[in-house]
Amino acid sequence: MDIFNFFPSSLFSTVSILFFSSIFIYALRWMKTSKAAPNLPPSPPKLPIIGNLHQVIGKNFHQILWKVSRKYGPIMTVHLGATPYVIISSSEFANQALKTHDQILCNRPRSKGFKRLTFDYMDVAFSPHADQWKEMRKVLVTEFLGSKRSRLFKRVVDTEVKGMLDSFSSLNTTIDLDERLFHLVTDIVSKVAVGKSYREETFRGKKLKEMLDDLVISLCGSVSDIYPGRLGLILDELLGFNRRLEKTFSNFDAFLQMVLDEHIDHTGTSDHEKDMVDACRSQLTTNEMKALLMNVLNGAIDTTTTTMVWTMSEIIKNPRVMKKLQEEIRRCVGRKSSVEESDVANMPYLKLVVKEALRLHSTVPFLLTRECVKHCQIGGYDIFPGTRVLINAWGIGRDPKVWKETASIFNPERLENVELDRSEMIPFGGGRRACPAASVATQIVEYTIANLFYSFDWQLPSGMKNEELDMEEVGSLIVVRKTPLSLVPVKHDWQD
Repeated sequence: MDIFNFFPSSLFSTVSILFFSSIFIYALRWMKTSKAAPNLPPSPPKLPIIGNLHQVIGKNFHQILWKVSRKYGPIMTVHLGATPYVIISSSEFANQALKTHDQILCNRPRSKGFKRLTFDYMDVAFSPHADQWKEMRKVLVTEFLGSKRSRLFKRVVDTEVKGMLDSFSSLNTTIDLDERLFHLVTDIVSKVAVGKSYREETFRGKKLKEMLDDLVISLCGSVSDIYPGRLGLILDELLGFNRRLEKTFSNFDAFLQMVLDEHIDHTGTSDHEKDMVDACRSQLTTNEMKALLMNVLNGAIDTTTTTMVWTMSEIIKNPRVMKKLQEEIRRCVGRKSSVEESDVANMPYLKLVVKEALRLHSTVPFLLTRECVKHCQIGGYDIFPGTRVLINAWGIGRDPKVWKETASIFNPERLENVELDRSEMIPFGGGRRACPAASVATQIVEYTIANLFYSFDWQLPSGMKNEELDMEEVGSLIVVRKTPLSLVPVKHDWQD
């Protein structure tokens, strides 16, 4: 019997269609799976459980990863524990991340420390990209960094810088510039933000600097950030991270509450003389106000201070640059008591000096971690949703493909008449998550440096040669000098 005549023709046709359709679908899936094998960024060999932690953990995390990238390329994958991170170390790929795919890579990963210290993501720096972030950023830009606060900023900066210069005039001994500049920036930021400086006050046995240092440590991350799930939570508890985080939060929360409680209401003053708390209090909840103050105090003070210190260090270490800079400043200003804000606009070499210092010493070596929300490609490599991306701003500033073989040498003239792509120097980040205070911070640095080198001829202590100044750096979230910058201020003799 012919088997084909055993079944009705319609049933045979149906079975045939189903059979060949299933083969076709299976073949399509196989082809799709083979074709869609992800092209991931190269990665150093990893170990079970710890990933690449054994290769990259160290005091200077940014330098270690920069060296690893020399072997594996300017975009690579590094596994920190159970979590993969894509590390970008070139301006070309940074441009793709910060410009081409900015909207896809503008989110922040969830973190126990971020969540707690920002009052459940009420801030600007660490909160996810959402409506809350947009509103808080708008308030920060308008009420702290915008034109409304420019007159108050100018008055406070003038007063504090001149006060610092006066204190130096009576000295002819070694001073700690790290400490003095920290005092200056703390007083400026605090008075514009909350109306007074709390620098010298002790709260729960700690001063403001100690509390800010505790914040930085807690924001560096926890075990659960790289080991999601039960293991990370258990290790956070066993290693004491939870206890330290709660203590840090409790101290800073109580400090901010005290600041708000003690705040003097300036309702009767003009809008231009109101501080940030005056301007924002009616718009924000208490926790939103605290989160914004955390960003301002934690984000502005250390970074601006460190930029000033590194700029001073590079100028002192390079006598040729110092001589040229002082000649420009004194020629522009003439014989006055101090530099005025309007004078700085006529000092192009000063601006090159500060920009070159920022190139070499990005105070935040890695831009804050970004998280991919949608599949994209960078450099031809697949970046999938949930992937964490770190951009090595410190390494990009020293990229030999951009800055040639002299990348590590301080030379402000290299930037003269050069139109830089925004991604070739990114000390303030880029895209919609770029630091909104970049312009204000740079102006304060330029104005302070101009006054310091106008009024004084700086010397190293104990007959040290300028070229011998130690430039070793330490730090992970913020990169600072390993040894404080100690200098002798010598009042300039205008008779020479």
